[in-house]
Amino acid sequence: MKVLIAGCGFVGERAADQLHAAGHEVIGLTHSPESAVRLAADKPWRVEACDISDGNDVAALAAKLNAPSLDAFIHCASSSRGGAEMYQSVYVNGMRHLVAAFPQAFALYTGSTSVYPQIHGEMVDETSFADPERDTGRLLREAENIALNAGGAVGRLAGIYGPGRSFVLKNLLEGKAAVEGNHGQGRLLNQIHADDAAAALVHLVTERLSGIFNIVDDAQMTQRQCLERLCMTFGTKMPPERDPDPARKRGWSHKRVSNTKLHATGWSLRYESYFVALRDDPELASSILNLVHSSGEVPLPRQPNILLIGLMGSGKTTVGRIVAQMIGFQFVDTDAMIVETAGQTIPEIFASEGEAGFRLRESAALRSLLGKRGCVIATGGGIVTQPRNLPILRHLGYTVWLDADPERLARRTAMSNNRPLLTGEEDPKAKLERLLIERKPLYKSLADLRIQTAELTPQETAYGVMESARVFFAKMKR
Repeated sequence: MKVLIAGCGFVGERAADQLHAAGHEVIGLTHSPESAVRLAADKPWRVEACDISDGNDVAALAAKLNAPSLDAFIHCASSSRGGAEMYQSVYVNGMRHLVAAFPQAFALYTGSTSVYPQIHGEMVDETSFADPERDTGRLLREAENIALNAGGAVGRLAGIYGPGRSFVLKNLLEGKAAVEGNHGQGRLLNQIHADDAAAALVHLVTERLSGIFNIVDDAQMTQRQCLERLCMTFGTKMPPERDPDPARKRGWSHKRVSNTKLHATGWSLRYESYFVALRDDPELASSILNLVHSSGEVPLPRQPNILLIGLMGSGKTTVGRIVAQMIGFQFVDTDAMIVETAGQTIPEIFASEGEAGFRLRESAALRSLLGKRGCVIATGGGIVTQPRNLPILRHLGYTVWLDADPERLARRTAMSNNRPLLTGEEDPKAKLERLLIERKPLYKSLADLRIQTAELTPQETAYGVMESARVFFAKMKR
């Protein structure tokens, strides 16, 4: 199947990737030649530049691609947050030009559930009233009708989120969130993960399913329900209530969008709800925490936990147990969590899944600690090597780096059979030296405190960890 993707943004690029992976021929369109060059350098599928709002540009593309050979196209170009004029240009005119240039191709237009204007919390499906008052909403419907009149399909997307994009969580962490109207409960949030949105588009176009389909996950909830749970998970205060914003570009609505029709066609979700995605998507929570941390606008919230990092053999587990006992905290060991979940030892996991598989399990164990408080957390020596772990480590609490020289670490680990990275090494000390060179900058960047343990007993080290953490958390409360 030969498919054109008009607009390779947050969802379009994912749809192109999925189609290509399934063996289809993909041509991705970007607005400018510069962005086409950048995208083509990263993708195995063909990329072309085309301004779909320009009929002559689209006609020239059709001649270049041999229009009759195209089986389908997906319009998922963005208006770049523009107003009614941009909506007319990109959505309406763009759709009209694509249908005219590729009359034999199955047409799929990606619209929005914002066309449903309901405000009383009712369930809406594809047969529900969908004639919004605002110009932007009316233009979305006009673009939909172009696809439907051509015998194609419309995928009405709910609020899209994914790695690097989650307005609900980002606004909460930055202190910009609010509960809007509905007697203090806020509007209903209808959302969809970008991967599931892309999979829905791929499903519709490859099955050539005409008509209107809502693309939304299975777990709509009010703003209050969502924010209360996020506040518990990320240790933030509940945001204030406020009246709905009348200036919202697509208006304020309050409805529960049904996905029953799409499910009935055989489509299934990878992430049934937003909170399933926070748990299972390796990049989602981490990427939003990193955005907030990198912006520097507000400090990243820190949980009341103590984390111990450092190379294998540095005493994290031993010291962690002592600290937990001293202050009455729960002791958590990420390696032990992984072993319990997998039902295998760490060497067995390395043997069956490789280091990459172990690191995925390690990241999942770390994410499962979001929302934990009052813990001393001993981490694996290599947990810092995965960029996705760093924002979560920063957020989870006060971090202490237990440092020791490689010679001492080699002696401590010499009798252990549970260190896969040292298995078969003729010179474990040399391997530990290499690991320290690689990881030292990461340990340093994360650590609130570095303790060199060479001349200290585990009890002395634990006392240093405890006292420094006490001072840190006391300052946080001021």
